[in-house]
Amino acid sequence: MLSLARGLRLVTQFVAATDPGRLRLRGAATTTLSAALAMAVLLTATRMLGQPVTIAILGTIVALQAAAMVKDRTQRDRVITTLLVPLPAIGAVTAATLLQGAGYWAEIGFIAVLFGAVWVRRYGKRGTALGMVAFIAYFFTLFLAATPHQIPVLGGAIVLGVAMTLLVRTLILPERPRLEIRRLAAALRASSVQVLAAASTREGRDVARLRRRLDRLGATAMMIEDWLDRHAASLHVSVTSEALSLRVFDAQIATEQLASALWALDPETPWPRTLGQATTALSSCLQDRCTPDQLRAARLLAAEAAEKADPSTAAGIATMVAQRAVTAHIAIHRVTTKAMETPEPLREPIATAGEAAEEPAGKLVDRWAPSTKAAIQVAVATSVATVVGELISPDRWYWAVMAAFVVFTGASTRGEILSRAGQRIVGTIAGVLAGVLIAALVGHNPPVQLVLILVCVFFAYYLAPVAYGLLTFFLTMLLATLYGLLGVFSVEVLEIRVEETAAGALIGIASSYLILSTKTREALTKHALEYVDELAELIDTSVAAVLSPGHSAPMIERARALDQILLDLVDAAKPLELGPTTRSRHGARRLVRLAQASSRSAHALARAGLLAARADPDTAPSEQTAAALRDAVDHVQGNVALARLHLAGEKVPKPEKATETTVLDVMLTATKTPGPRRAALRALSRLNRTVLELIS
Repeated sequence: MLSLARGLRLVTQFVAATDPGRLRLRGAATTTLSAALAMAVLLTATRMLGQPVTIAILGTIVALQAAAMVKDRTQRDRVITTLLVPLPAIGAVTAATLLQGAGYWAEIGFIAVLFGAVWVRRYGKRGTALGMVAFIAYFFTLFLAATPHQIPVLGGAIVLGVAMTLLVRTLILPERPRLEIRRLAAALRASSVQVLAAASTREGRDVARLRRRLDRLGATAMMIEDWLDRHAASLHVSVTSEALSLRVFDAQIATEQLASALWALDPETPWPRTLGQATTALSSCLQDRCTPDQLRAARLLAAEAAEKADPSTAAGIATMVAQRAVTAHIAIHRVTTKAMETPEPLREPIATAGEAAEEPAGKLVDRWAPSTKAAIQVAVATSVATVVGELISPDRWYWAVMAAFVVFTGASTRGEILSRAGQRIVGTIAGVLAGVLIAALVGHNPPVQLVLILVCVFFAYYLAPVAYGLLTFFLTMLLATLYGLLGVFSVEVLEIRVEETAAGALIGIASSYLILSTKTREALTKHALEYVDELAELIDTSVAAVLSPGHSAPMIERARALDQILLDLVDAAKPLELGPTTRSRHGARRLVRLAQASSRSAHALARAGLLAARADPDTAPSEQTAAALRDAVDHVQGNVALARLHLAGEKVPKPEKATETTVLDVMLTATKTPGPRRAALRALSRLNRTVLELIS
């Protein structure tokens, strides 16, 4: 029984770490339940009215899109966008039905809708959602061969389907901020457990696994910051947003530093008793269901171990860091426990300044803005895809157009588009094979087919953030099942889908390379330069705080801004990490690895600034110490400036390799007094080594 309980706990921790806050699960459940409810209501209504099943299918598809594509930051904005969904959907359906029998006007109308769907991305999440709904509605109107006399009933089905989505969003699965922050806190603990397990292992040490788990920890912390952007913490937990952000930052930094300290220990040498006590205490408070007595005991055990530790040894330093991690995680425990003791608020708080739209809404932008460039690329690609699709199959040409369009969704550079196109082709082929197998097993069995459609919807949207190919795979299975439900399933039809998809994807790739293209390496360089600039700002802000104790400084804001740019850098590097040349792959992976290592050192430096901000102003360093610290900063900033030039493609002199006699290491050795100044020097020393490695 004990082993079973431990196994269940490990599975729970893995799920919490890989899907922080269960946000993917919630999103997939909302989408699936919306589709199921819309399908049930619309099938009943169409049967009572004597309408064909295609009416119910179109309404269900729009309801599904309303659930999946509406991603505004606040609940109020999501409700507004959902209420707007019927407008573009009905407009697209009307245009498609009227143009369908007008020769090439149907194709021209489709291209116009696709151009508009991409162009409106400039209006942020709302524009993106409404544009995608218009595209899907037009596409499925062609797919289902709707006729003009069906426009009123199709409009009614769309309104009813969207109403079901709104019902799910507001009543059945409403937003629950307190439950969400509790789950995110549990995910932070689960990620910390995995990090410490990888760092403390003695056999089969895998640095790549440790880095992946550290990245996952950072991503979870950023998701909590995102929650804080959308909610006023004081209305849901017992502290303010600033206080909760500080607690999360402390827990993240302490866990990162403990992992580094444990990894540096000799795996062949047994840990001292004090370190074992401290890590045992940390393991205890990283469990989800801890009583106040257990937390108190863990804090006392860790404090006792830290008091007995020898700070002059690596194990002693690790013990003190573990004690700090215990304190930080207990603070989060207390906040989230109180979050569950009080009822949910009756209404959502008014959006704060941190909830401003990420993209300008209604603002005139330059005609070569990214959305305009992408819209032109889509218009060219879909125009060519229409011609090629007609040559492959006059009745199924829209599959090629769809493939040419969707490879641009969520992608802006050549590499991203190439990657999405490849995944779409592979996912389509695999989905066709699976669809044929399922069709052979199920046959024409509407109840089973409807259940399979909902299963495909769930897994498509649950796994979409993991890999685009998985989304394509399950959507292709869904379409194969839908063909069977409509009684038009055949292997030949699915073969045509593969051919049309491959043609459309290749045309999309060609368009991305030939029409107003954005090179992947240029985008990566842009994000890398932004990262270095933000790193330089964080260094100056942190050291200024250390030199002026007792004064507030925006340390957490700087650290999170650096983390966000790092996420953009990682996303920009992914296509190159899968590139055709070894040099390209290794170069992109090396840049990402060094940027991630620099961020962890920058976190430690930011924490030194926070410690100084909490200190007494009378503890300001002497003029001699301040001058030495400024010299250290100048030294590091000089190397950061060289790194920026190197990333920009300019030739820079090769710096001397960091050694134990480097000025920063000499200063660190000479600075014996613990505190913000020594912590800042230690972080600067590590940061300096990473930056030098980047240049070399």
